Amino acid sequence: MRAGFGLGYGMLQRQNGQMRLSPRMQQAVRILQLPSSELEEMIRDELERNPVLEVVDGSMGIGVGIGKGKPSDFDPLKNVAASPSPTLQQILEEQLNLTTGVPALLRRMVRYLIGNVDSNGYLAISLEQAAIDVKAKSALAEAALEVLQSFEPTGVGARNLAECLLLQANSRPDCPPLVFLLIRSHLQEIAELNPAEIARRLRLNPRELGDAIEIIRSFHPRPGASFDSAVTSYIVPDIRIELIGKEVAVSVLEGAAPRLYIREDYRSMAKEAEGAPETSAFLSPQLHSAAFLIRCVERRRQTLTRVAGAIAEEQAAFIRFGPARLKPLSRRQLADRLGLHESTVSRATAGKFALTPHGVFELGYFFPIGYGQGNDDTASAESVKEKIRHYVRGETAKKPLSDRQLAELLEREGIPVARRTVAKYREELGIPSSVKRKPVF
Repeated sequence: MRAGFGLGYGMLQRQNGQMRLSPRMQQAVRILQLPSSELEEMIRDELERNPVLEVVDGSMGIGVGIGKGKPSDFDPLKNVAASPSPTLQQILEEQLNLTTGVPALLRRMVRYLIGNVDSNGYLAISLEQAAIDVKAKSALAEAALEVLQSFEPTGVGARNLAECLLLQANSRPDCPPLVFLLIRSHLQEIAELNPAEIARRLRLNPRELGDAIEIIRSFHPRPGASFDSAVTSYIVPDIRIELIGKEVAVSVLEGAAPRLYIREDYRSMAKEAEGAPETSAFLSPQLHSAAFLIRCVERRRQTLTRVAGAIAEEQAAFIRFGPARLKPLSRRQLADRLGLHESTVSRATAGKFALTPHGVFELGYFFPIGYGQGNDDTASAESVKEKIRHYVRGETAKKPLSDRQLAELLEREGIPVARRTVAKYREELGIPSSVKRKPVF
């Protein structure tokens, strides 16, 4: 039986003094966090369950099939999401944003390490080089690595296979000591020999050895690989950000917050049934449930409008000029500006997309990692890529710039980026290496 929205409202206090959200408040938080497609599905179910609830025709987005609807000017085939699903870096950055008690300098170093995690989840830069690039002490880089390796997916931030497997072994309750021994000292034997031969050489119980090897084989050697998806996604956006003259305008599309109302005939019926206990017992919970859902959806609309409006103001240069002008921004900064909790901003932006003059982008795209000197970062990853593209366009054909030279040019602009990071960005831009760019004749 469906629970609906008829549950109690308010804060419940445990005996230990901790506060927890009531079921209704949990539902309100869930409605804010849901992607538009899942919100529509949830509202469909509620429309079927609750006869007093109705939706304004055409306010449920594309292809909903409730009411006659109205034509949409959004063509999903012309607007493929620029970021169809969260990248590994975005997932890690999100966890960092939600981690409290991390000093500013340490947080900056963690962000730099995140920017140097490859698609498999491994750290593609030495701690010594990271400390040099950020102009920090090696102890800070080591502390930052410890923070990074505490994030999901387990094993991320490892510098080699053994470290990746050890991180996963440490996260497993009651992991046998033999697993740690095999990972530290005998990975090569596990890969090349059969268990019986390993047991003979190491004088181990074959059954215990077999169990330990099975545990190791259950670990993921490439923890970041599941985030490396090239599948094209067609997205219906939640927010429209556009330029009207010189002004940036923001609006929440109907699919992100459908217009709901209580049917007037049921309102009238409820008034007439005030003296009829049976009818009132049926209608009262339905009316309260519908009213609560309407409030939640409207609050979602208001929160999305505020958050998207603040993003548009902070990233106005991006809206006007494109990705090269995207600037570093954190959810915490936006939350402080709006007077909201950081978790509210995170929920409001999770799984939401914006239609902009430059295409469809996930809202998480507008919170890029920054590079720069001091506590105030001055450049985002996208703007660094644009600079690399600019340098390559202006290079001498006979002497193309190497990745090291590109890193030095960025350093002169106050943007410390490792050579490996430059190489990664260059490859993402589809720019060949300097050797391949050099003319044959």
